[in-house]
Amino acid sequence: MGRFHQARQTRSAPSGGGRHHRGPGTWPSRRRPAPVRGDFCQNARHCPPFMEIRMATPQVRPGLTHERVGVFADAIFAIAITLLALELPRPEGEDFQRLGAFFGDHFGSFMAFAIAFLMLWFAWRAHHTLFDQIERVSQSMLLLHIPLLFFVAVLPYTTSIFGETNASHLPAEADARALATGLFAGNEAILLLAQGALFTLVLAQRVHRPDADLRRLRGNACIYWAIGIYWLLTAAASAWAVTAVPFLWLATPLVAAGTVRVLRMRR
Repeated sequence: MGRFHQARQTRSAPSGGGRHHRGPGTWPSRRRPAPVRGDFCQNARHCPPFMEIRMATPQVRPGLTHERVGVFADAIFAIAITLLALELPRPEGEDFQRLGAFFGDHFGSFMAFAIAFLMLWFAWRAHHTLFDQIERVSQSMLLLHIPLLFFVAVLPYTTSIFGETNASHLPAEADARALATGLFAGNEAILLLAQGALFTLVLAQRVHRPDADLRRLRGNACIYWAIGIYWLLTAAASAWAVTAVPFLWLATPLVAAGTVRVLRMRR
């Protein structure tokens, strides 16, 4: 019994001013380690529940979360692309007997569908890439989505007008063709310019993520500004060279490639 009490007193005996030392034969201290100043809430044991919630949710104004804006924009793009296909002419009755001639008569509609589909695809792809690299949406960015999504939604309408006025079986007057071509090109131009302005706002207001690819964002902004201005010029050219304007649209990839080349030379 004497040895047992002696060993117990040896383990529980404090040393060094009442503090327990972690050594052989001593109990470890039950006191929690003091948190480092400035890192109080990095340790969950010292962080109150209300402070954990405040740290987990960033302070973003209601209505300016980029996730909801991105989902809404994706829906508008998807509906517009679907409506493009619904506006395509369909053969009826005797058209099935002359199917090749039917597609030839409506070549303008199918060409307009292909151009509008590709432009919407690239615009949506750039918008999706942009929203993957931002943290929030500013008020000016939200307002800029009004013309962007408006002209995305109205693009199937202007596409169908352009296709019908350029159908060979229904020859339209030169003024009507020029107006339809100008509407279609102007619609695409404003859509592209709004996309370029959106990239520019993200860079100017610095709402992008810290790890965002700034070089790619600047490149996309310049490309969409250049293509938008080019399409705006083709819309103006439709007043006196309506037959040549669709061929000018085919040079859009060359304009984008030229813009990229100029940016690389400036670097």
